[in-house]
Amino acid sequence: MFQRRDFLRKSFSLGMGLTVAPQLLEARSSTLTLKEIPIVDTHVHFWELDRLEYPWLENKESSLSQDFLLGDYQRSTQGYQVEKIVFVESGRVPWQYLEEVKWVHQLAKQNDLIGSMVAYFPVDQGESAQAELEELTAYPLIQGIRSMGNTEEQVASTQYREGLRLLSELDLSLDIHMGTADSDDYLTLIDQYPNLRFVLNHLGLPDVKNGELNAWKSGMQRLAKRPNVVCKLSGLLTRCHSEQIDSSFLRPYILTPLEYFGAKRLMFGSDWPVLTRADTFHTWAQLLEETIGTLTRSELTQIFSGTAREVYRVK
Repeated sequence: MFQRRDFLRKSFSLGMGLTVAPQLLEARSSTLTLKEIPIVDTHVHFWELDRLEYPWLENKESSLSQDFLLGDYQRSTQGYQVEKIVFVESGRVPWQYLEEVKWVHQLAKQNDLIGSMVAYFPVDQGESAQAELEELTAYPLIQGIRSMGNTEEQVASTQYREGLRLLSELDLSLDIHMGTADSDDYLTLIDQYPNLRFVLNHLGLPDVKNGELNAWKSGMQRLAKRPNVVCKLSGLLTRCHSEQIDSSFLRPYILTPLEYFGAKRLMFGSDWPVLTRADTFHTWAQLLEETIGTLTRSELTQIFSGTAREVYRVK
């Protein structure tokens, strides 16, 4: 079984040591197509609106206010070698988190495409929720936790630190969903729990629509200096205006995390079906191919499947 603490030691030297300058990418003589590369998609959601309650999907005018299931995902990714996916909790009401876990495990019995799961859990409840957290880890797909929407007071609390300690002891990762401008106060927590893997969702949420770049890059660099932080190459297109969805324009938003984190600490995610608010899986894959397709096969394989298999223990 993969040992996260061994990976933390290795990732610092391998991940931080790989810097990729744009001119090096351009100098490669041939470009691989991503359809040749095995994919583990680290950020996929499914939901059935009649099964669980999703407050954020109650707006019936939203294109997302409909069922999205595994078969829909497979049709959307047709032509690509998606070998496994990581299901990420999908924003149902908090008290239904265990029902979501059970449902995803039922889906996984029907289709082995689901290789791992990042579940919701109230990290801010600390030691008072230890028994519930241990119960959650009895489900074999659970390899990580995501707890969005914590207030500054919650994050600063003793209970939140207790929760982080429990995650570390149970060898679970924590997906963090925050902008890089909001991450400075969180760096202390990251440093206090060096054996806990923090997974930065959606490239640290750059405000592409309003032209945020330099401040975001500085925040990404600070996060990347922590060897226990991994970055998801995901969620970018929904941060853009439609006319910004272009590989030339988005190039710095893709090359910056590659330079700072390196291939060993960067992993692909589609953020499907939220992605469909902006464009398609094929568009996102094509844009990445145009930007980093000149990396070596081993580097691309690391980004598109290797890191995910290590972090989320996807077999």
